[in-house]
Amino acid sequence: METSARQVTDSKASRTRTPRASATAASSTDNRLNHTSDLYELWTLDIVPAIGSRAAEIFETNPKQFKRVPPSITHVLARLHYQTGYNESYLSISQRIGLVGPLLGQSDGTDHSDETSKFHQAATGLRKAAVDYVQRSFDTGERQLRNAFRDASKTMYAYLTVLEGGVTTSALGRLSTHFRDVVTVLQSVEYCSGLGLPPAPTGRWPRFGMVDGDGAAVIEELTHRVIPDELMTVAQIDVEKFLAIQRVADYGAASLDEILVDPTMEDDARADEVINIVYRWWTALRDAGVIVT
Repeated sequence: METSARQVTDSKASRTRTPRASATAASSTDNRLNHTSDLYELWTLDIVPAIGSRAAEIFETNPKQFKRVPPSITHVLARLHYQTGYNESYLSISQRIGLVGPLLGQSDGTDHSDETSKFHQAATGLRKAAVDYVQRSFDTGERQLRNAFRDASKTMYAYLTVLEGGVTTSALGRLSTHFRDVVTVLQSVEYCSGLGLPPAPTGRWPRFGMVDGDGAAVIEELTHRVIPDELMTVAQIDVEKFLAIQRVADYGAASLDEILVDPTMEDDARADEVINIVYRWWTALRDAGVIVT
């Protein structure tokens, strides 16, 4: 069952009453089955590394608020501040776009109408086939629509098999360390206390569909503190938007895993199961406000 976000007001006090962490139905394992699926999830959640250097800057310019932050976190914050853009494991936004864009197109965590990327073209066809099947008016065309989904799955599979390899593995490695470091900061009780907020939950958050109101509120706070300039542009997002982006990342990555494991889906029950996951990917994109073509 999908998790819906409770309405959260702009006041920090109200954010302490946000929902407890829970996971979506797509999250059945702690690991994605393929590097491409992992990379898609991290790329969709790119807002996380995007706010890392800003989180560090806020820390350094507000010493009274953050005097309880332990050395283990201050060391992470220093890396985020001084190595972002100058280290192969801490890429800037433009560097991440240059690395992942040719593979997966624009991030599905951002509003876009990317129709030129081969990945987005294949993904759009796959999701449309799932929508056509689920939203059919009568059962007379069920077999034909299911077969149309299988055809779209084979197209998606063909592109994904091209991606699986050294470049994707390298890109995943470049993003993972940076991502984990920012998450470590957002899970720090002492750091988030300096913002006047509860920390993000420990464990798998924000990946694998582990949606949480407190974690989303920290993301919201930091994105609203960002001052965009010619080198760094971070969209301001609210709690509900981030929760929807988490669902996009989870169901999208789960869909890619399913396609890579079994693109033909000869068993109808198996095909229906995959269609359900892909359809929920589409609904998550719709709810996030991402342009779905």
